[in-house]
Amino acid sequence: GVTGVTTIGKGTKIDNQVHIGHDTKVGENCLFAAGVGIAGCATIMNNVILWGQVGCASNIVVGEAAVVLAQSGIAKSLEGGKTYFGSPCAESKEKFREMVALRQLPKFMNDL
Repeated sequence: GVTGVTTIGKGTKIDNQVHIGHDTKVGENCLFAAGVGIAGCATIMNNVILWGQVGCASNIVVGEAAVVLAQSGIAKSLEGGKTYFGSPCAESKEKFREMVALRQLPKFMNDL
């Protein structure tokens, strides 16, 4: 509920226009760039980096040392130690391959 404590760990850096919802736990040494929005009841472990305009759903866990690239949407919990991108976000290498494939789709359709 909305009666719990929101905690922000030592050494965490928060840029402008960042929203951290109720009952959220933020670990130590995290970095949140401008425009990040974290819904209530989320848990952000230590050393997490959320780049600009990342959105985070409620009741999820972002694992230790995860990096989420700009304008990504976190809809479910993420493992630590990996880089994520997209909306909904997935591991960045997978999402970038998906973007390359989408750009090739018009040529593929013309060749049919």
